[in-house]
Amino acid sequence: MSGVEIDPERVLKPLQNTSREYYILLGLFTLALLLFLEAWVHQITYGVGAVTGIGDWGISGGVPWGLYIGGFVWWIGVAHGGIAISAAVRVINLDKYRPIARIAEVLTVLALAMAALNIVLSMGRPDRIFNTIVQWPFTVHHSPLAWDIAVISLYLVLTLTYMTLSLRSEISAVRHRLPKWLAPLYALITLGYNPDEDEKIDQILWWLAVAILALVPLLSGGVVPWLFSLIAAQPGWYGAAAGAAMLTESITSALALVLIMTVVFRQAYGWQDMIEDDILRDLTIVLAFLALGTIWFTMHDVLTGYYIAPVNIGALTAGMLELNFFWIAIGGLVLSVVLLFGMIGWPKWFFNTPLLVGVSALLAITILNKKVMFVVEGLMYPTQPPLTNLYPTGVYSPTLVEWILFLGTIMLAGFGFLVITKVIPMIELEKEERELLKPTAETDGTEGE
Repeated sequence: MSGVEIDPERVLKPLQNTSREYYILLGLFTLALLLFLEAWVHQITYGVGAVTGIGDWGISGGVPWGLYIGGFVWWIGVAHGGIAISAAVRVINLDKYRPIARIAEVLTVLALAMAALNIVLSMGRPDRIFNTIVQWPFTVHHSPLAWDIAVISLYLVLTLTYMTLSLRSEISAVRHRLPKWLAPLYALITLGYNPDEDEKIDQILWWLAVAILALVPLLSGGVVPWLFSLIAAQPGWYGAAAGAAMLTESITSALALVLIMTVVFRQAYGWQDMIEDDILRDLTIVLAFLALGTIWFTMHDVLTGYYIAPVNIGALTAGMLELNFFWIAIGGLVLSVVLLFGMIGWPKWFFNTPLLVGVSALLAITILNKKVMFVVEGLMYPTQPPLTNLYPTGVYSPTLVEWILFLGTIMLAGFGFLVITKVIPMIELEKEERELLKPTAETDGTEGE
């Protein structure tokens, strides 16, 4: 029995009742989704090069990667951080934080889907992704996109397996309280379920969580930064601290988004007693030190790039320091750290949930900004062959269509959260809590017989 007081009836409430505010929010996200689809059709019709101005590798000048690949790097980092938070709760037995574990899992699934979507957007046409998959054995040794697909597929399989296994006994116990129109989905999740498997499933989930925790630093702090480091060793894409910096930024943005979604669910469904203020304060402390770590690695890049780096890296760093976007990112990081440590040191004056949501959003947007700059800067100053032989130094300015599609993936993730809220319980129910929801004569339809 954990120390968390969870009311299972209220956990299931979002699946059984829908408020007017939910429909209004769903309508707004649906409109954003329609705008996204219209922009995507426009890009497919006229071509990614004509609509966005992004060049192709080896065909035309300009920056070949922009918002889409920047968004991919950000989303993949969010996914790594999200599943790491959920896995840590299970492995270290942090029962106090159980109410946020499933929110982090759902965020991971949506983030992986959005990361994959950004690759598709960058390739111009959806059908090109199939060519990449078919050609994977022949391109994996030189294509970063082939590795991206491998990483996304691996994590998607692990995450969906993790979520499905954790849902089997839970869905089976509360199925009579869930929406009947989703019965085929629940039947699929609980296919072949036997209560005797619960103990074994718990062991499998623990080992899966261990595997996920081991893979997060390997992929988010290893494979992804290695991919950039090995692409013709472009300035800004490599360095001794690149892996650690990318891992820190990934977990920072993931925790910021988990905090935002946790507060949203807490406020929307009155879960303040189940997701207590202590949880938010503890996460605030972790987020503050992660943000401080991001500033530390940024200082490392600037100092080593500006004073003692080779000419090409020095030129890139000097160019970066002239960018308004760089100083906006620095301002966002410094302001976030000041406010977060203010919440920790003087909670009576600074700590409140609206401010925490605002700071978390600022951090997530700031790191998204850094990711896009990271991708684009290396291509705006191509100093290493073969890129220098393909096209001249490019200038990159995102178009309206690009912005709509880029921001549309964030709207799409929000739409996904709204839908999933109506499909599965957003707080995992333990065995004792599921017992309280056992079918009665009233709920199983046998009343009066």
